[in-house]
Amino acid sequence: MMEQAPRSERFVRNVGASVVGQLGVLTVSFLLTPKLIHALGVEAYGLYILLQAAVGYVSLFCLGAGAATIKHVAERAGRGGRGLREALRHSAALHLGGSLCGAVALFALAGPCAHRLFRVPAPLVGPAIFVLRCAAVGAVFASLNQSAATILQGFQRFDWQNALSLLQGAALVAGATALAVAGFGINGVARWYAAWSACVAALSAAAVWRLARRRWAGGGAGLPFGRFLKFGLSVWTGSVAWIVTFQFDRLFIAHDTNLAALTFYSVPANLLQRLQFFPAIVGTVLLPMFSEIGNDEATTQAVYLRGVRSLLFIVLPALALLFCLMPQFLGLWLGGEFGSRSVWPARLLVAAQAFLLLNQVPNAAVTGRGKPLYMSAVAWGQAVISVISWPLLIGRLDILGVALGSLLAQMIPTCLYLGAVHRRVLKIPLERFLRESLLKPLGCAALLLAAVFPIHAEASSWPRLMGIVAAGLLLYAAAAWAALEKGDKDLLRRLARRRLLSAPTLGS
Repeated sequence: MMEQAPRSERFVRNVGASVVGQLGVLTVSFLLTPKLIHALGVEAYGLYILLQAAVGYVSLFCLGAGAATIKHVAERAGRGGRGLREALRHSAALHLGGSLCGAVALFALAGPCAHRLFRVPAPLVGPAIFVLRCAAVGAVFASLNQSAATILQGFQRFDWQNALSLLQGAALVAGATALAVAGFGINGVARWYAAWSACVAALSAAAVWRLARRRWAGGGAGLPFGRFLKFGLSVWTGSVAWIVTFQFDRLFIAHDTNLAALTFYSVPANLLQRLQFFPAIVGTVLLPMFSEIGNDEATTQAVYLRGVRSLLFIVLPALALLFCLMPQFLGLWLGGEFGSRSVWPARLLVAAQAFLLLNQVPNAAVTGRGKPLYMSAVAWGQAVISVISWPLLIGRLDILGVALGSLLAQMIPTCLYLGAVHRRVLKIPLERFLRESLLKPLGCAALLLAAVFPIHAEASSWPRLMGIVAAGLLLYAAAAWAALEKGDKDLLRRLARRRLLSAPTLGS
C-alpha cells in the first residue's frame, strides 16, 4: 500500500504531460483543417487522407517493434540497464528495416494502387501517384520517430516524447496549410510531409541518445533478438487488425464511392480518432506500470479498476457532448454540407469510440502481464466484423453503412474481450467491475445526455455552443465529484495541494 500513492501520482504526472502535447496537436488541427480543405478542395483533401493512411500501412512492416520496445526498455531500465543497449538496437533495426521494405513496395506499386485500389479519378491519378511515393519516403522517417517515441515511453519520459510529438504534429499541419494556401497544392503538401518527418527523426534520435547513454551502465548481453522479435510479433498481429479496422474503412470508401465521400467521412472520423489520444495515453502510461507490478494480483486489480474508472470519468463527457451537438458542431466548424452529410455517421462513430474506450486499460494489462495475444484476438474480431459488414452496408447506406459497420465491430468483440480478460487474466468478478468501474461514470454521462440533448438545436453559434458545453460540464463535474470514491478524492486533493505548494511566487 505504501507504493500505491507514488505510482498513482507518477501515473497522473505522465498522463498530464501527454495530454498537453496531444491537446496542442488537436488544437492546431482543429483550427487549420477547414482552411486546408478549402485550399485543396474536397477531392484533393481525399488524397491527403490517403497519404496518411498509406503511412499507416507501411508501419505494419515493423512487426510490432513499438510495443516490444516499450516493454523491454521499461523492464531493462528498471533492472540496472542490463540488456538495455540490445533493446535499443533491436528497436532501431526492426523499425528501420521493416519500414524500408514497406516503403519500397509502396513506391513501386504507387501507380497500381492509385488506379485499381483507390480508383482515383483520371485528373488526379498523377498527383495520387506522387502523394503515395512521398508517403513511402515519409513513412521511413515516421517509423524512426516511432522507435524514438517508444524508447522515451519505456523510460517513462513522456514529457520529452510529447514535446517531439507536438513539434511533429502541429508543424506538419501548419506547414501543409501554409503551402496549400500559397498555391503549392497537394504535391507541395506531400513534399512537406516527407521533409518534416526527416527533420523530426533527427531531433528524436538526438533526444534518445542523450537520455539512453546514461542508463545502460549495466551493459552486457541480456536480450536476444529472438525474444524481442517474438514479443513484437505477438503484438503485431493485433496491429495488423488495428490497421484493418481503423484505416481500411478509407480504402473501402475510396474504392466503392469517391474521394468527396472519403473526405465527408474521414474528417469527423479523424477528429474522433484524435480524441482517442487520451485513452491511448492512459494505456501507454499503464503498460510499463503493469510490467513493473509483475504478478502482484491485488495491486494489479486495484490499478486496473482505478484506471478504467478514471478514464471513463474523464472521456465520457466529451463523447456525450459530441453525440448531442454533432450537427451544430460540424456545421459551424466545416460548413453546411458537413453538417448534413456527416452527422449520423459521426454519431455512430462516437458510439463506437465509447466501446473502444473500454479496451484501453485491458490492453495495457494483458500486454504488461506478457499475454498480448488477448489483445490480438479482440483486434482481429473487430477487423473481421469490419470487413464483412462494410461491403454489405456501404452499397445500401453509403458512408452511414461504414460507420454502422464500425460500431458493430467495436460493440460485439469488446463485450467478449472484457469477460475473457477479467475471468482468465485479472480474476475480477463481473459484479466488482460493474460496481467499481462502470456504474458511476456511466450514470454521470447519462445525466449529461439527458440534460443536453433536448436543447442541442439551440447551439446555433459558437458562443451558444460553448455556453451549452460549459453548463453541461459543470453539471457533470458536480455529479462526478459526488460520485467519486474517497480514495480518488484524496488523490486529487493531494495532487492539487502539491501543485499549489510548488507554484512559483511573485517574488521567486
